[in-house]
Amino acid sequence: QGFRGALARLVDAKLAAADPAWENLWREVHRARRQLALSNPLADVGPLLFVKRVPADMSHQLTQYYGRCARPGGGLFVLDEPGRSMTTRQLAAGQLPEGAYMQPEVSFAGDRILFAFCDVSGPLTPKNDPARLDRFFHLYEIRPDGTGLRQLTEGRYNDFSPCELPNGKIMFISTRRGGYHRCGAGPCEVYTLAIAEGDGSNPRTVSYHETQEWDPTVLSDGRVIYTRWDYVDRNAVHYQQLWTTRSDGSAPMAYYGNNTLSPVGVWEARQVPGSPLVMATAAAHHAMTAGSIILLDTTKGIDGNAPITRLTPDAPFPESETHVLPRNWHAPGSPKEYDTPEEERRWPGHCYRSPYPLSEDYFLAAYSFDPLIGEPDGNKANMFGLYLVDAFGNKELLYRDLNIASQWPVPIRSRTRPRVSPEVTNTMFADEGTFFMQNVYESNVALPEGEVKGLRILQVLPKTTPNANQPRLGLANASPGKQVLGTVPVESDGSAYFRAPSGIPISFQALDERGQAIHTMRSITYLQPGEQASCVGCHEYGLTAPPHGPPAIALNRPPSIIKPGPDGSKPFSYPILVQPVLDRLCVECHGGDQTATPEKSPINLTGVPEGLYTKSYAALAKLVPYSSWGSLEGNSEPAAGRDRFGARASDLMKMLLAGHEGVELEDDDIDRLVTWMDANALFYGTFDPKDQARQQRAERIAGPALE
Repeated sequence: QGFRGALARLVDAKLAAADPAWENLWREVHRARRQLALSNPLADVGPLLFVKRVPADMSHQLTQYYGRCARPGGGLFVLDEPGRSMTTRQLAAGQLPEGAYMQPEVSFAGDRILFAFCDVSGPLTPKNDPARLDRFFHLYEIRPDGTGLRQLTEGRYNDFSPCELPNGKIMFISTRRGGYHRCGAGPCEVYTLAIAEGDGSNPRTVSYHETQEWDPTVLSDGRVIYTRWDYVDRNAVHYQQLWTTRSDGSAPMAYYGNNTLSPVGVWEARQVPGSPLVMATAAAHHAMTAGSIILLDTTKGIDGNAPITRLTPDAPFPESETHVLPRNWHAPGSPKEYDTPEEERRWPGHCYRSPYPLSEDYFLAAYSFDPLIGEPDGNKANMFGLYLVDAFGNKELLYRDLNIASQWPVPIRSRTRPRVSPEVTNTMFADEGTFFMQNVYESNVALPEGEVKGLRILQVLPKTTPNANQPRLGLANASPGKQVLGTVPVESDGSAYFRAPSGIPISFQALDERGQAIHTMRSITYLQPGEQASCVGCHEYGLTAPPHGPPAIALNRPPSIIKPGPDGSKPFSYPILVQPVLDRLCVECHGGDQTATPEKSPINLTGVPEGLYTKSYAALAKLVPYSSWGSLEGNSEPAAGRDRFGARASDLMKMLLAGHEGVELEDDDIDRLVTWMDANALFYGTFDPKDQARQQRAERIAGPALE
């Protein structure tokens, strides 16, 4: 009431805007608001761990975590009295060379700090300097008092984003799996989930996903929540969303957003204490991790905006939402200016990141008044400070260094250790596990009841060469590599139970009686050794419980063994898989004879090499609907509808099955053609240029370099 009265008196006095009385009232109001905010028991977050850091020299979700993009400066710091004093103490001061620090994490007992560090000592060289390729982030540990500094991982890998698991092991992100991303330029090495013992020994990959993953943290039930980039046969930008896994890397499962276009992606997820909800950063793909803070309630859905509460509605979702910037606005450090009166841009004028939830309404976060900058510029202007933020539009500064960004606030305190999830790895099954599906018709895409007769198991091959389409595998843009492991039966009740190799990314297709794909999985899964994985149905709603009923028919027998696909499907090779059918049935009339008689056609279906492929592939592949990274209005929407791609959607296949010019296809012919079309009409089964040259000549190769 006192402040309102003071405001009314200033208004009645009709004081000029520059009169000091206005500023004095503003200061008094803000002092009172700050005192009120910091009197909240949840605001007692000291001592508070954080990192001072110069952002990476390229603004992108991928490159910000590579050692070669790191810039020196900052360190690991503790703010002992947040809200009362900005005095800090630096941990590991003088114990490490000049470098870059990232993603500190406190153990459940509160007695150990994990973090990532990259040595960036020496002169700062240009981005394209080969010497930068020798810089890597490794994991370290230190005690909260600054003693006990120790390096945990080593080698020519980037290891970062560590978190302690309930069993004392460490899960982190690592480039140890190998391979490269499939879009853009690079080289951008793939990094996925990895695990090490508590002392850093025995580091090993536990995610065999073929593209990047980020930010693992432990949920209260012992599962790990993390972000996966999931663009198998669809757009490369919009699908960096939340997944979960058990603490041993088994049972990867979509948690939120895998069929969602806005926000573009969700990172830095943490469960709210005492709540089932998860807090995270809704961020962009073509920028560093920053944007708007959200709260997720997946009981309201696992896609779209219904599960989202926007905790910072003042900052839109970058790259997927627009906002208005004033005339002649320009990003600091960017030469471009926008001379239209109002121009909608995809980047917010300020941004948040790294939320640490204290409750559903209160959290710590890093906040920058500066705009988020998209690639390729570095974010030199993003000077983040640490704030206490609430869901009611308030934020109170806890710490800011005007010369360098402060990020990743984490209270140094003990937390309840989640229960230890049982590990499923069984060393008796070193290279195999099993899948059980209760009912294929429990699907988020309606499948024709009774028509699914089998599953095709595809192995999705990690890219072994950098840069998009270098080399191409077929007409599909930036396509993942594939090979066909084979097929297994689906019983009359929709159940399937089968053995499958562990440690490789695999995908499924539901098949009709001709072996044509009715529905295709646009993602991957994998097995740990000895894992017995199960699901309710084919991309069923994520919170669905198995329906009651009689035991599944497939469980009344031993697990099926995968029946191999036709010759030329593993390793995948169009010249070996498809060309023999064309040579036997088609080239007599379609030999490319330019003096064609009425019985012949100028269409050339021979296996003669032409450009990147062969003459027959150039003629036929464009007649097969394939899935590809392209416009969202094209064929790279989030979920593939039934009969949208492959053999069942192909007029070419329909013509052949109807009997083209009296040609009769044998079962093996149909199997070969259908397998090719359903494998996204690819030509090659390898990214290796030398092996591709052999395949173009119809020679056999040993197989992909990286499985």
